[in-house]
Formats: sequence, C-alpha cells, structure tokens
Amino acid sequence: MKREQIENNISKKRLGYVVAIVILFLLGISFMAYQSELLLDELLCLMTINLVFLLVLIIALMKKRTEHRLPVGDATSYRSIFLMLLLAWVFTIVFSYLPDYFAPVMIIGVLLTTVLDDVMALSLGIYFIIIQCVTCGLSVNVFYCYCILAMLGILLSSFLSNRQRAESFHIYIIYFLVNMLVPIVFYYIAYLEIDSKVFLYATLNGLCNCAVIIVFYSMISERTKESATIDYLKFIDERYPLVDDIKKFSMAEYRHARRVSKLAAFCASAIGANADCAACGGFYYRLGKMEGEPEIDNALKLANNHCFPTDVMEIMEEYGGVIRLPQTPESAIVHMVDTLVTKIELLDRDTMSSTWNQDMVIYQTLNELSQKGFYDESKMSINQFLTIREKLVQEESLL
Repeated sequence: MKREQIENNISKKRLGYVVAIVILFLLGISFMAYQSELLLDELLCLMTINLVFLLVLIIALMKKRTEHRLPVGDATSYRSIFLMLLLAWVFTIVFSYLPDYFAPVMIIGVLLTTVLDDVMALSLGIYFIIIQCVTCGLSVNVFYCYCILAMLGILLSSFLSNRQRAESFHIYIIYFLVNMLVPIVFYYIAYLEIDSKVFLYATLNGLCNCAVIIVFYSMISERTKESATIDYLKFIDERYPLVDDIKKFSMAEYRHARRVSKLAAFCASAIGANADCAACGGFYYRLGKMEGEPEIDNALKLANNHCFPTDVMEIMEEYGGVIRLPQTPESAIVHMVDTLVTKIELLDRDTMSSTWNQDMVIYQTLNELSQKGFYDESKMSINQFLTIREKLVQEESLL
C-alpha cells in the first residue's frame, strides 16, 4: 500500500466536517439569495456554481493536507477550517448590509490565511466577494475594488506572521491606508465625485479592518499553531477510546504495546529522536492484530479514522518491514524494540531469568538485523544504533 493511498482515505471526523462545510455553503447561499429576493432559476444557477466550487475546494483541501501544506497540520480533522469558513460566511452576510465600496472584505482573506495557504485563502476570499456582488447586485467597479482589497490583504498577511504587535505597527498602517484609499479611488471612478461622507466611510472601513486584524489575527494564528502541534501522547492516554479497544481485545496485546511504547520512547530520547512519536508508533505497531488480515491495511484504515499523525501512520505502515524497510529513526527504533520484546515474550521466564541470557538475545537479534541492512534506509547512524543497543542491554528486563 502506498502512502498517498492511505492518506487519501478520508476519516470519519474529516468526512463529518466536509459534510458540515457543504451544508454551511448551501445555507449561506440560500440565505444570501433569500434576503436579496433572487428568483428560483437564479438560485439554482448559484447552487450549481457553488457545488462545483465546493467539489474542487474539497479535492484541493485533501491534496494540500497530504502534502503538508496546511497551517493546521496534516493530522487535522478540518475543525479549524470549518470554524473559519463559518466566520467568513458571517462576515459576508454582515458586509451585504454595508455601503457599496466600503465593506471591510479584506478581513476574510487575511483570517483564512491562518488555516489555509495563500492560494486557497485568495480563492475563497474572491469567492465570497463574488457571492456578495451577485446576490446584492453590486456593480463591476465594486467587484474590482473588493478583489484588489482581498489580494492586497493576503499579500500583506505574510508580514503579520511571527511578529509581535509592536513590530507589526507599520503593517497595520499600510492596511489602514490601503483600505481607505482603494475604495475612494474606485468610488471616484464610478461617480466622478467625492464628498465628506465618502471620506468618513473610507476611514471607518480602514479602522474596522485594522481593528479586526489586530484583535483576531494573532489570536487565531496562535491557536492554529497550537492545533498544528501534534499531541502524540493523547493517542496513548488510558482514556483514549482505541486504547480501551485494545484492552478488550487482549490484555496480553495491551501489555506488549505498553512495553514497546515505553522502551521506544526511552531509546528515542537517548539519540535525540522524537520520543513521543516513537511511543505512539510503538503502542500501535501491532494494531493490525486486532483488526485481522490484511493487518497493515486494516490498521492504517483504523488509524486514519482516528486522524493519527502521518509520521505515526508511516511507522505502522512499515510494520515488520513487509511493505518497506523503516525510513526514519523512530520507525527503526520501534521495529528493534518490538522484535526484541516479541522474541523475549516467546521464551519462557526461566530461560530469561538470567540477565546474561537477555543480553545475548539483544546482541544477537539486533546484530543480525543490522547485518541484513534492515535499518540502512532509516537515516540512523552506526553510533545511534550502538547507543540504542547498549541502552536496551542496560534495561534490567524487557518483560
């Protein structure tokens, strides 16, 4: 099984949020059409365009997740994206009641960059502008004005990342000036006149954009970074549902998983690898035994349904080196530990009561695997391999 095939199997959580996104868009279109008193045929045309856009959006979203190009991380259930799209629809509905040229449409694109890449954020920003212009009957000049604001907002958003508010002050000034001047220029192009009311609206537009960006961008961006940080340990917490399922399946299998998880984390820490990833991968390394044949395929489907981190799924995919040899130090460590623990569990306790016997099993097993080149593709150095071997030898018992 190839990794791309695994990751494209949409999980139940992601499927739920995809359905929620579709419903959200259909409701949003319906509300905008209702308040604008569009005819039924106009509504049907909008729905058709909406469904086509949604289909492409979802495909692009899945692809970018598997390519690790989403700020929310590849293990996301799309919850953050759904919430941001919900907020975008709320803004779009509110903007439909504001004067032409002076709706702070830049806000939508800027906030979407916290959960999507620039291309998708811009596409959605322009999509919401199109919906607003079509349903509210806005002129082409308003459309041009809003599109330029959306594009400039997303281009400037890159300067907001990884900055303190004080350091971003000059960026906010630029946001204010852009949101003030662009609508004034397009208003003049349309009407060839400007009065004090136009300057007032433009000033309020600029202030509104800056205020929302200052208040919400940093907060949403920080929460996005937190959600993108993978919490491996939550997947092996005693309260996690899948842990309880393993217990019910077999306490012997559960105890084996705990041993492998603990030792894998210990060894990973010794060489500076990702200990939490190794712990999670070690715990679920033999998950396929609970699911039955084909073990690896079924284990990966179950892991995908629980939105496991990609690197943990890679370790599970490399179980036993059947599909491919370990590709990372964490995967190599999990394989080493699982092989040792499995072999020692098969031997009787009288045989393994001697520390000397256990040490011999460790040396013999790991040396044989190393000589066969089992870990050659894992990017693990010889020194790291020797360090792990000695750490395992120093353990009083692997049982």
